[in-house]
Amino acid sequence: MSVLPPAFYEYSGLLGVVLYLGSYAGLQLGLIRGDRHIYTLLNLSAASFVLISLLTEFNLASALIQISWIVISITGLTRMWLLNRRLRFSTEERRFLDDQFADLPLPAARLFLDAGSWLDLPDGYELLTENAPVTSLYYISSGAAHVTSGGKSLAQVNSGFLGEINVLSTTPASATVVAEGPLRVFAISGSALRRLRDANTDFRRTFDSTINRDTGRKLVAANAKLVAQNSPSHAL
Repeated sequence: MSVLPPAFYEYSGLLGVVLYLGSYAGLQLGLIRGDRHIYTLLNLSAASFVLISLLTEFNLASALIQISWIVISITGLTRMWLLNRRLRFSTEERRFLDDQFADLPLPAARLFLDAGSWLDLPDGYELLTENAPVTSLYYISSGAAHVTSGGKSLAQVNSGFLGEINVLSTTPASATVVAEGPLRVFAISGSALRRLRDANTDFRRTFDSTINRDTGRKLVAANAKLVAQNSPSHAL
């Protein structure tokens, strides 16, 4: 006889059902991802709670399902741990991922980094050329670059992406970007990006979200600069 009240087992079963449904709903709605620890942990917890509820009214078929689900979940967690344990990232790569792709699963992050390369560019190196197709995406890790359009100076950038708007379609750049002093960048071709986005839904979602956020940051900064230039105090 159990020393725990019957309500404990009933609530345990209900909690398991909530976790089952919640994890599946979250997966379908895009709130969680199937290759992340959280989804597997939710299913492991759900199966465990339902199995506990069966201790008072045992059902062999249901118990076998829950035990199988627990074993599969533990196997999946072990596999993810082994895969992530084998992955290696440099300090520079870690900083880049933490800054821009914190939500990207580590295996996808490794594929992304391996598809590109880190470059040390000299002063005066032209990364983007106005009216020329953009064939590569650049990320400035350190240093600065000068942006011009129509022969006019627009801005100096020392962080973030370059060519993100046009790289996937290889459409012409709207400005010329030239290194001002030594420049450290991560570069990846548009063709490699397209392959990764087509092959990996998680990468495509995270990449698009990161690029949209970075573009929004640039627009806010550009608008703030225009407001400052047009303000009465600036005119004085």
